[in-house]
Amino acid sequence: MALDRTSSDTGDRANSESFDSNCPPASRLLPSDTYVYLRIRDTTDLKAGFSRSSLGKMLNDPAMRPFVSDTYETLSETLAEFASQIGLSLDELLAIPQGQIALGVVPGAPPEAEPTPAPNRGPNQDAGNPEETDEEIARRLQRQRRQQNSFAFVLIVETGEKNDSQATMRELLAEIGELSEKNQFVRGEEKIGEHTLTSWRRPRGRGQHLEWFERDGVFVIGVGRRAAADVLERWNESDEPRNRKEAAERARDTDSQIVEISGNLSSNADFGVVMTRSVSAEAETPQITFFVHPYAIAQKIISRSGSAFFIMPIVDTLGAEKIRGIGGSIFRGGDLVENIIHVHVVIDPPRDGFFGVVRPEAVEPTPPNWVPADVTKYTTAQWDIATASDNLTKIVDRFAGEGSFDRFAEDRIKARLDVSLRDEVIPNLTGRYVGVQRYQLPAAWNALARLDALQVRDADKANELLKKVKTKLPASDMQRENIGGVEVYFMQNSRELPDTLRTPQRSIALIDDYLMLADSRELIEQVIKTRAGRNSSLIDDPDYALMISELGAKLEGEKPFLLNFARDADSYRVFYDMAASSTFSETLLRRGENNRVAKRFGDLLDRQQLPSFDELRKYFGVSGSFGYDESGGLHFGLMNLRPLE
Repeated sequence: MALDRTSSDTGDRANSESFDSNCPPASRLLPSDTYVYLRIRDTTDLKAGFSRSSLGKMLNDPAMRPFVSDTYETLSETLAEFASQIGLSLDELLAIPQGQIALGVVPGAPPEAEPTPAPNRGPNQDAGNPEETDEEIARRLQRQRRQQNSFAFVLIVETGEKNDSQATMRELLAEIGELSEKNQFVRGEEKIGEHTLTSWRRPRGRGQHLEWFERDGVFVIGVGRRAAADVLERWNESDEPRNRKEAAERARDTDSQIVEISGNLSSNADFGVVMTRSVSAEAETPQITFFVHPYAIAQKIISRSGSAFFIMPIVDTLGAEKIRGIGGSIFRGGDLVENIIHVHVVIDPPRDGFFGVVRPEAVEPTPPNWVPADVTKYTTAQWDIATASDNLTKIVDRFAGEGSFDRFAEDRIKARLDVSLRDEVIPNLTGRYVGVQRYQLPAAWNALARLDALQVRDADKANELLKKVKTKLPASDMQRENIGGVEVYFMQNSRELPDTLRTPQRSIALIDDYLMLADSRELIEQVIKTRAGRNSSLIDDPDYALMISELGAKLEGEKPFLLNFARDADSYRVFYDMAASSTFSETLLRRGENNRVAKRFGDLLDRQQLPSFDELRKYFGVSGSFGYDESGGLHFGLMNLRPLE
């Protein structure tokens, strides 16, 4: 079935309350080598949007209000000890952000120079002392490595000016200052331009360092030396005449524009690629954007140890340096589309090392006729298994020695089952995977029964292999049953599980040209009935047709290697039914004998009577996701649709 391309609605931001911000986007205030970046563009708009979301409407349902109110009070009581230390309640803390809020993990500033020891000082008293022992030298070098490869943290919170939020934030910082003073931190102030930077640091400048400043109703807090100071200097520089053009562009409030000011994050080419692919994918400005540089983080962490010379070559050989960045955006839609999430992974070509195993191919999205219409989730993907297997073999053999992959996998399977993974199994796989999940009572953490299917080229050969495997295993491990004309082999369950978990009934079967592994008898029976035409099939389901049409519009002609469809109601029901079950509340109460938090929430669930989930199902629609491959990386998208009235 081809993916239809239709245009989705443009959203409802125009109807929402928004905050008039005076702050540049955080990506223009953080350094270009920022490791982790998360930004909420407008918390006022986000809060208003949540109340209109499916989950927000459900929580506001009259039948749910007693439970929601009780839960909030329980949470407030749980955090009461923390709130008493800072002098603010949970309500006051949540009300502080009004506009932009952002978090950044950035490189720590180089350590301050340690004083040179005086010639007449005693042994073992300071760095560089010629009378240091080898053990003391090793500790000093380790401390220097950690300081030179440290991380710093930046929090940007916009409250607005001359309002309660600004006053509450000042009160919070004053409380933090008093706690710092009690812990013998030293207070300092520094004038940067027209603004004052306040800092608290350990004596002699070692150890923790906290600093902050306030500007135009925006509070910037830094953990680490110069973390907040660098933000203020970058902000001041953006106000210089040569950067006034950038100030005009700032009104567009988007992360996707590359603006070169003191090497800010917006000027980072990898960040720019991620934002262009994620932000520009929609007509609206996203509510949330994020970016991570995993290789740079790993490089920093490894460099903090004394084994970097050994570990880094292995990491580089695996091709980890080819991951230039992972990031994306989150949008709120309108009458039809509730949420749209984009995630983009920037990968440098050629794809060797680990990325030689990443071999996605275009997949046929149409569900096989045996997929039931009432599934909770349907997933299909296509992979070049043969090439991926060859490249995986090369990686394992390179690090573990020639022939290691065969010893670990091929030889063991051959000895155990008389089946060759390389010659008999992999060549017979087309590379298409189909996964099905279906909600199954009673309520349990693993209430979603699962079936995984691999398509084979030759069903007769697959059937011969299946029979050969049965002869090599004890009869109790594969008990054959005929269900609706299909031979299903049920496996023996090896262990008992607690009441909060469903006991799996594992089975394996060959249906048409798919080799299936299921963990539920009920699910495999439903699949067989659907194949025989006794149950409705997902391919004829109107919810699936609607979602596949909307996903087609987002793909814009790209061929997906991954496609997913899900019924959001069933996904939420797993947790809802668990919360409503007496088994779960009794478990929490038992654990509450030694855990006050568990006892509070156990009491909460025990005293509240939740309504039937069928009363709340009306608030949820369906969702879908996709992934496609392109020369510069991988792109993923996820979309939630509102329920149709």
